[in-house]
This record gives sequence, C-alpha cells and structure tokens, in this order.
Amino acid sequence: MKKILLSLLLLLVCFASEAKVIKVTLSDGSVKVFTSSELSAIDFNDDGTIIITTYDGEQLPALDATFDELTISDEATVSDIFPDMLSFNIDADGIPVDLHSTRNITKINYVYPSVDPFGEPITLSGTILIPEEIWNGQKQSEGILMVNHYTKFHRDEAPTISNGELENMLLANPLKPNYIIVESDFYGFGATVRFPQAFMQGMVNARASLDGLLAARAVLDEMGFQYGPLCFNIGYSSGGFDALASQKLRDMEYADQISFDKTFSGGGPSDVCEAYRQYVEIDSTAYNAVPLLLMVCTNETQKLNLPYSDVFQPYISNRIDELILSKAFSSWPVCDSIGREKKIHEILSETYCDLESPESQFVQQLFKDFSMTKDDWTPDPSQRIYLFHSRGDDYVPIKSARPMIPFLKERGFEPSIIPGKTNLQTNFVVRNMGHLSATLIYFIQTLAGIEAWPLMYTDGQLNPAYQALVSNDIDVVMFMRQLDAMGIDCRALISRIVAYMSSGEGGEGTALDLTTIIMLLNEQLEKAGFTQEELLEMAEDSGLDINKFITDLIAYFSEQPPVDDEQIDEQSGNGEVIEQPAPARRAARLIKAIDHNSTPAAQYEQQLRQWLGEYLK
Repeated sequence: MKKILLSLLLLLVCFASEAKVIKVTLSDGSVKVFTSSELSAIDFNDDGTIIITTYDGEQLPALDATFDELTISDEATVSDIFPDMLSFNIDADGIPVDLHSTRNITKINYVYPSVDPFGEPITLSGTILIPEEIWNGQKQSEGILMVNHYTKFHRDEAPTISNGELENMLLANPLKPNYIIVESDFYGFGATVRFPQAFMQGMVNARASLDGLLAARAVLDEMGFQYGPLCFNIGYSSGGFDALASQKLRDMEYADQISFDKTFSGGGPSDVCEAYRQYVEIDSTAYNAVPLLLMVCTNETQKLNLPYSDVFQPYISNRIDELILSKAFSSWPVCDSIGREKKIHEILSETYCDLESPESQFVQQLFKDFSMTKDDWTPDPSQRIYLFHSRGDDYVPIKSARPMIPFLKERGFEPSIIPGKTNLQTNFVVRNMGHLSATLIYFIQTLAGIEAWPLMYTDGQLNPAYQALVSNDIDVVMFMRQLDAMGIDCRALISRIVAYMSSGEGGEGTALDLTTIIMLLNEQLEKAGFTQEELLEMAEDSGLDINKFITDLIAYFSEQPPVDDEQIDEQSGNGEVIEQPAPARRAARLIKAIDHNSTPAAQYEQQLRQWLGEYLK
C-alpha cells in the first residue's frame, strides 16, 4: 500500500508539469514512456495492481506500481533502444524498384522539450536510426540526415513506431551511405498523439525538427557517438514543406546552433494558400484526403472552432472524429471511405469552394501566414537549398510549389539545375511523373548530392576545380560554332531537319527560316503536351536564359558560314598558299574556336595541364 501511495503521489507531482516524462514498468517487464499530460486515470485493483488509462482511451494492462520520473529540461531522455531493419523495395505508381536491399539499424526513441502550436512547453518524441556498421564501430558516420516525415494519418505511422519509405530509400539503398537519421514524430504523434497533428502549420513542425535535432545530438554525445560533421535537411511531400520551414526557422532563430550543408526539399507546396486555391479551382486531386486533413488540422490546432457542418459536405462533417481525429486509419482507407473519385466540391462545402466568400478569405489568410513565401524570412545566403517538383504532380499542384523560386530570387538566390553552381539548385523540369513516382527522382538526386558532397566540398567550400567547371554558362551557340570548326555545318544540318519536319522528306539546300523552326518547335511541343510558355517557365526555373539563347541563335544564323576547307589553307609571309591536310585544317580551326570561346571543360583541362606542369618540374 505504501508503494502504491508513493507512486500515486509521484504521478500527481508529474501531472503538475507538462515537461515531465513517466517511465512505467509493466508486469511483463516491458517499459512504456508517457508524458505526464498523456495519462488520464489510474484505477487500483484489489490485488494491488493498477490500470492506467491514457487520454486516447487506451487501457494499459495490470501494472506493477513502479514508476520513474524523468526530468527533461535541457537534456533529452532516451526511452527505448532496440534493433530494427530498413528495407528498400518500392513500387510507386506502377514503377517497381525491385532491389530487396535491406540494412540492419539500431533505433533509439527519445523524448525532448519543445513548445506546442500555442507557445506552451510540451514534451515531443523522436527517433534516431543508426546503421549497424556505425553502431558497431566498423564505420564512421559522415553526418546526420534530419528527415521531416511526409503526410501521416494513422497513429502507428509515427517514426518512433514504424519506418517510412524515405528513411528506407536514404539508408537501405544499395549504396548504404554512412549517415545517421534523426526524425521527429512532430506534434500530434508519438508522445503527443492525443492532440490533432499540426499538418502544414508553418513553424510548428519546423521547431519540432530543430529541437529534436539538438536533443538527438545530446543523446549521441552522451552515448559517446561521433555523428560526423555534415548535416542535411531532407523532406518530400508535406515533409518537403516542413524542410523549407525548418530552413526558415533555422535562419531566423537557430543559426548559432545549427547549420545545414544543404536542404533538399521535394514535392511540397511553398505557398499553402495557393495549394488550397488550386485544389478548389482544379476541383480535383489524386489524394483527396489531404484537403480534408488540411482543413481539420487548421481548425483544431488554430482553435478556430469552425463547425464542420459549415466546412464539409454532410456525409463527411459528421465523421471527422472517425476519419481524422481518431488517427485510426491510414490515408488510403480515408480516401476510399470518402470516395477516391470525389471532387473537391463534393468534399468541401459550397462556402469554402467559393474563393471569394468571407469564410474562404479568412482561411486563405491563415494559409498565407503558414506559407514559406510570407515576407518575414530573409534567407541566409550561406545555406544551400535544393528544390524539386514534378510538373505532372497529381497530389501537390505545381503552381503551389513554384512561388518559392521567385521568392528566393528576389532575396539574392539564383536558380540553377547544375549542382553547386549556385546556392539554389532546382529541378522543375520533371514533366510526366506523378507525385509518388517522382519520389524516386527526388531520392536519386538527393542521394547523389549527399554522396558527392565530400568530393565537391572541403570544409563547406566548393572544390576549386569543380567550381571552375560549373562557373560558366552552358552556351549552345558556342558549341555549334565549335562543331562548325570541326567541319560539321550546323546551319545545313538544321536546314535539313527543318525540311524533314515540314515536308517529311529530307533535302539539302533548303533555305533556313528561323520563323519556321520556331513554328515547328511549337508544333512538336504541343504534340508532347507542352506550350511555349511552359517551356519558358521550365527554363527560368532551371536558371536558363531562354531569351538570351534565342537572341544568340538569331545572331548565329545571321553570320556568314565558315569558308570551305579548300579556301582556308594558310598563306605564307609572301602570300603563297600552303596547302594543309583537311584534318589539320579542321584541328587548327577547332583550337582557334576554343581559344575564342573558352568552355568550362577547356578551363578545367588547362588547370590540369598547369597542375601537371608544376608537378613535373
């Protein structure tokens, strides 16, 4: 009885503070960890055991009355360490990746202090995934991958409970990189599962990620693990949005504690308001549980007290607790329950499908405040950002992702599709892939960037040889001039292509008509489902100046073609023509063209020659 009374007193003390954790030893010897505000009731049995009921209604089995209070102020508290396995075997939108690559890991679940959406102290949970080779000391970690998890619906999808596809893709792929993953459950999962999640709520998940990263470092330091010098910020889908939010919050509040070598954000909106508007205007999405989740989480975490009967159609409004707040279903059962074929106007009420209604305008303003394009962020130019989005994304409209590019450009970031060329690498040219299948492209490019980092950078500075290689723009017209110098007549070649495209028959001597080329190009673009405007958009997003290219192209075709081989024999000092073999003449012209139009490759080769010259002295 004394033990039970002491335990009860301890629980009452714990209940008085949010920033406490209770470690409960079950009768079978297993251990569970709860935040103090997660426990609802304690019932005493006649046999001296007790039953604890959590706020979500779960009843723990009969327990021995053994409790440990864990104070978490500045230090993170480890709650569980256990072996696990990551497995890389993906089938996205019918595209199988059948590699069956697996990897053993040690998983450390921990709890740490942070704040809730209202600025109040709260205890969150997160996980650390350590590859077996690092855990056993066989290999050294190169750094930390801070992963922002993608959209979750079911309580058991929390990172501390299960492993998601992105974690598997990053660590269990055949390359098996030597990194440690750190990942927060976010508010609304794990230790705070009793609360509605903060889906797309701007800074809430960002703070959870950054506080979780700091706490994970403390855990690893306490355990004596060297986690490596590099740190990458990663996320896809809603996690891509949260990765941008983490970069923003890092720049604003955590710059003295955290620096990212690069943020890899893919497949997410940057403008939440525009995403909402696009859903309503397009009246469709292949993932129609997301607009439902967005409206519910905004209403709950912002305490708007909007009646769901005003927000949704009747067949949905009376099922919000069941479909969303219970966290009893994953996303696709929710989609199936409301009907995957349902349009947005069949989900949202007429009021919220009217973008000009006062109610809709009110939530749009909230969404603008959540967006990464809100004018309260001055991005740190020392940080590097990668943005990825498929133009065929059927979950997250492309128009809700593109605003990030002009936002960053206005603040000194210049987009380039070439890694390392600038501090803003972009890829918005993946055209015909859906949201899920585009994940593979994002993963490949992210992994390539992470793996290539030690080769491209030294102490955060770009390798001088690589910097020289990417410092110049790719000039197609210059390349054509060099082909001309080699004896390949680009004008005649393009003329023949134009003749073939316009008549279906090849022919030499067709007069070159630049207008015809542009018209034929537009015709081919339309056949492929493109427009010239979209091509210009893609070029701009990738940092290519298409207008300069067209101007240079017109200038190129206005020039006189190079003289024939027979007319370019060198002249001696007295005017006598000295005939040279054709290959020698072409080589001389090529060298002259390269000297006149220096290419990145030529500069790189010259650097190598200089280095070899110094070495051989």
